[in-house]
Amino acid sequence: MKANAYGHGAIPVMKILREDFEIPLVAVATLEESQEVARVYPDVDILVFSRIFPHELNDLPPRAIGTITSWEDYVQLDRAATRPISVHLNVNTGMNRLGLAPDEVLAVLKHTSRYLNITGVYSHLSSADTPNEVSVLKQKHTFNQLCDRLNEKGFEGLKHLSNSAGILTHPELSYDAIRLGIGLYGYDTTPEQKFLADLKPVMTVTAPLVRQSILSAGEPVSYGETWRTSTKSRLGTLRIGYADGYRRALSNRGLVTCEGYEFPVVGTVTMDHIMIDLGETDVKPGQYFTVLGGKNKNTAVAVVSQRLGTIPYEICCGISPRVERVYDDE
Repeated sequence: MKANAYGHGAIPVMKILREDFEIPLVAVATLEESQEVARVYPDVDILVFSRIFPHELNDLPPRAIGTITSWEDYVQLDRAATRPISVHLNVNTGMNRLGLAPDEVLAVLKHTSRYLNITGVYSHLSSADTPNEVSVLKQKHTFNQLCDRLNEKGFEGLKHLSNSAGILTHPELSYDAIRLGIGLYGYDTTPEQKFLADLKPVMTVTAPLVRQSILSAGEPVSYGETWRTSTKSRLGTLRIGYADGYRRALSNRGLVTCEGYEFPVVGTVTMDHIMIDLGETDVKPGQYFTVLGGKNKNTAVAVVSQRLGTIPYEICCGISPRVERVYDDE
């Protein structure tokens, strides 16, 4: 559920997960995100990935589960805690972003804490979405070794490792829980994308035509005059811009669709609007155009992200809160 459910809307997505799938545990990135979910769903366990500082402990929702990211982190929270708090230990198996070394995990488990209750251990795959099998297997080996030692000591907490790509390519790494992130929203991030037929992107971003105009040949469009009409042209203005998450890098590169027709984005993408070349098509203001997602390959989020040299995560997460979310029960 982190990053506003990857841009899809955390609370509406939570509603689906709870009512249709009875999901008992979700994960978020920050304290603030855990508070947002807990206000509406106080009966759900919420794992918080990012470090919680001692002064934030009193603001942690009752069902929230903190993450211990280092030995220092554990010591500080142990001293500051004034009520029972569940925590998971983040293990560094090779990504080197956050996490305890495996030996530190065992040291923490030996330590007796008055309030910190260790209910899980997890790590994160750094390269499951790349062809780098060596890295995945190395992390798998490190985590398996730790799990074996934990089992020997009778540890009964959750063990989890797999992200979306890991779930699809290495099902043997499911352990006690899986962290379905971008895959939940229909994107195949595996190296060879063998699962495209099994996944359906759920996000479609549309924008209304707010103005149509006729320009003479040689007239400039938008900031910096980066595009000019070569002939008499019909120009359309759509109410969406980079403040909504439509990337400025799509200036003179983007495509939008309407009723099966494609239209190029012309001129610089502005904060609140984009301009398109309507050609001979006479579209009336108020008509909605698909700018991201939908059935056309050229507006698919995965294709647009490749065009921009980025990943679907960034495109989805970048759709700003001011874009209205409408949910289809299907």
